[in-house]
Amino acid sequence: MKIIIIGAGGQARVVYEILKHDRNVEVVGFVDPVLKEPNEKIIGLPILGDFSVVPKMIKKGIKGFIVGIGPNQIRAQRFEEIKNMGLEPISAIHPTANIASNVEIGKGTVVSIGATIATGSKIGNNVIINTGAIVEHDNIIEDGVHIGPGAVLAGKVIIKKETFIGMRVAVKEFITIGKNVTVGAGAVVLEDIPDNVVAVGIPAKIIKNK
Repeated sequence: MKIIIIGAGGQARVVYEILKHDRNVEVVGFVDPVLKEPNEKIIGLPILGDFSVVPKMIKKGIKGFIVGIGPNQIRAQRFEEIKNMGLEPISAIHPTANIASNVEIGKGTVVSIGATIATGSKIGNNVIINTGAIVEHDNIIEDGVHIGPGAVLAGKVIIKKETFIGMRVAVKEFITIGKNVTVGAGAVVLEDIPDNVVAVGIPAKIIKNK
């Protein structure tokens, strides 16, 4: 299947490197509104233009897409916009990821190098499980979540929509973290966290509302 990557920054490059291992897809280029120079390329592939080029890409035989954007709200917005144009969201899963056989993974999700997803977990659409992250058994990771590099989620954790779990965060078992939450790097989460807040520290404490 011929696909495009939405975005042209660091996350888009990570996604492309993962998809190089997938013989079922052919990435033809990146779609992004910002061009630094005419005919700019990223790792040898062109930036095809801004989002207005998507209908033209469809006519040229492009069938799928994946969003390579880090910030959750922007990634969620682009995911819905491009999906509604008629392209199919595809996932990018690195071959070194350790994923149990009964894990459910939604559409448009990225699972990076060395990530682990244990038995019984459910991963939503348009999620990022970043490098070396560990998602233990029976977790529920809802749509649009970003689990940062090296984060560790113990068993039966629930992470709600569009929440960001920072680098090397540790989350105790049976914890629920609400939607649109930011948990800062290195935090240790020992209690549930409500929606729309920022939490940091050991143990994690809420420092402000969003």
